[in-house]
Amino acid sequence: MAELTIEIGADTALLQFIDNGVTEQYKVPTGEGFSLADLNQFIADCESDYQLSDYQLALAVPGMVRHQSLFSCRHLPALMGLSPEKIHSKASRVLLSNDVHAALHAVASSKYRCEILVGCAAGMGMAVAFDGKVFTGAEGIAGDLGNCRVMTESGEFSLDQMASGESIRQRRFRNPVELYRSGAYLGMGIAWAVNLLNPQRIWLAGSTLNQADYYKGCVASIKEMAMPAALSHCQISRVDDSETIVCRGLHAMLQQG
Repeated sequence: MAELTIEIGADTALLQFIDNGVTEQYKVPTGEGFSLADLNQFIADCESDYQLSDYQLALAVPGMVRHQSLFSCRHLPALMGLSPEKIHSKASRVLLSNDVHAALHAVASSKYRCEILVGCAAGMGMAVAFDGKVFTGAEGIAGDLGNCRVMTESGEFSLDQMASGESIRQRRFRNPVELYRSGAYLGMGIAWAVNLLNPQRIWLAGSTLNQADYYKGCVASIKEMAMPAALSHCQISRVDDSETIVCRGLHAMLQQG
């Protein structure tokens, strides 16, 4: 059966269409004003272009999804309340997921008792898998790393305010020291997760982590702040082709049924 997966990001949406072994991808702009009407028009255009009906549709968003409904999304506020029932499509099946939860489906393996994936682009998020199965928590919002609070010399801030791509852009951080320090704050948050969960693998993904100094600060902070016993058998891996990991994860979710 044909499938359409869409990662709706803060600035762009990535579409992946798969049918009969053929995969096509392209991007469209989004932005803060991207609305449900825009999304439905985008889907209608895709259905017309690919002559789609009775297909599978999966979408991922950078916000909190509870019971297939988007109830918190700072970067795409016009999509608040998005749910499969509000999507006008010819699809026979529609899924809606948090983007980082979806991404972990692309790499999680039953070989590992515990894995975590941290994504950092405009915002940040974390997903956890046990024995290859993604854990979303009692209400579907597990892994909200960005809202964890830290104390600094300037006061108390969230990790999102200290280390996200959006905060780096707003504060115009460009030099290696500033980027390294921001990455170190993210690494501190990941170290908390390492101490709590004792994972065997940490996956790092997202455009902000592609900046060398930020990445170095993140990894150095994990190694400095996590308990050695909790980190001793843990592999830290950068995700290959992180630009498509969310769509690949949505594809895996559709395949799981």
